[in-house]
Amino acid sequence: MRILYLTNKPIFPIVDGGCKAMHQFLKCLIQCDYTIEHICLSTHKHTFDQENYPKSLLDKIPTSNFEIDTKIKAIPALKSLLNRKSYVVSRFNNVEFHVKLATLLSNGDFTHVILESLFLAPYIETIRKSSKAKIILRTHNVEHKIWNQLAINTSNPIKRTYFKRLSADLKKYEIDRLKKVDFIATITEDDLSTFEQLGITTPKAVIPIAIDLYANSVDYTKTNLFFIGSMNWKPNIEAVDWLVNEILPSIKIVFPNIELHLAGSYMDNQFPTSGIRGIVNHGFVSDSYKFMQNNGILISPIRSGSGVRVKLLEAMSIGVPVVTTKIGATGIQHDNCVFLAETTLEFVSQIIELVKFKEKRMALGEKARKYIEDNNSVISISNYFNDRINQL
Repeated sequence: MRILYLTNKPIFPIVDGGCKAMHQFLKCLIQCDYTIEHICLSTHKHTFDQENYPKSLLDKIPTSNFEIDTKIKAIPALKSLLNRKSYVVSRFNNVEFHVKLATLLSNGDFTHVILESLFLAPYIETIRKSSKAKIILRTHNVEHKIWNQLAINTSNPIKRTYFKRLSADLKKYEIDRLKKVDFIATITEDDLSTFEQLGITTPKAVIPIAIDLYANSVDYTKTNLFFIGSMNWKPNIEAVDWLVNEILPSIKIVFPNIELHLAGSYMDNQFPTSGIRGIVNHGFVSDSYKFMQNNGILISPIRSGSGVRVKLLEAMSIGVPVVTTKIGATGIQHDNCVFLAETTLEFVSQIIELVKFKEKRMALGEKARKYIEDNNSVISISNYFNDRINQL
């Protein structure tokens, strides 16, 4: 098979969960022994530098980029709002890239084109006109649900109205686009069920995120709390705000000296912590595994968004004990391998238990690692994906 793999941003450097999910999926494509060409869109937020890509990967896969302007502009945004079109997606629609894509497909012999996320859906018609390749859309989230959840969680009535409008327009576009591809690869069972409930009959399957397994070297003597995630994503901003302003102060009543460690890209800009006692802001960390191994218990109070939290899966893969919400645990048939909480009181109760008892931290971490070993290995996911697309 000859695969054209299109991503809405560069995979490297791996600055957030989306980049990590794409890298892990690329490992599965390589495991399947396909012939692959990779093109990414680059933006002001996600710039492209081939030096960031591992040489071992570039030796196997021709990789290039196309720079587009996705900066939010008042007039186009207003026009989209008035015309009931999704400005969230239309910013990725570039006339020059349509031309480049048509030329590449017309001259190539691609059997499949994989679109990484809904943001590449504007190019479906161009692919159809230029090639007989099957189109696979890999969805990280049910995109319109993110905006709807943000509307529910905001107390600002103007923002709530605006977010609901964005959600409604995006929902209409999402349903239309998903009906025009040959196969949908969702990351979670919940997302697949949502698409089915929306009447989308396109062939689809859950293709979980592949996670590398390492030896469990977590330091279970550590009883601090930590959060890791990119702070250019609203659900993470919401989560850190809840953690810092409500959950942590309640924990400090019982454990006055406990520390909260924060890490992730854009963390310094979105959440400066100088002068806040008991909070350590690490900013972007180059070795996230080392950070997670040495900072205690992962607290992930996510209240909006859909799809899987890659950093949470990575933490589980090395045996980190995790406390999160049902939304945070989306895609995980958790079987008690993570602790769930929905309110501040529930988070406080679960955290206190883990801080008090080392054996509970160890038991939860070991269950988490076993879950990843059984459900998210590169080989098992690669074989399943290959079987499914061979049926198209």
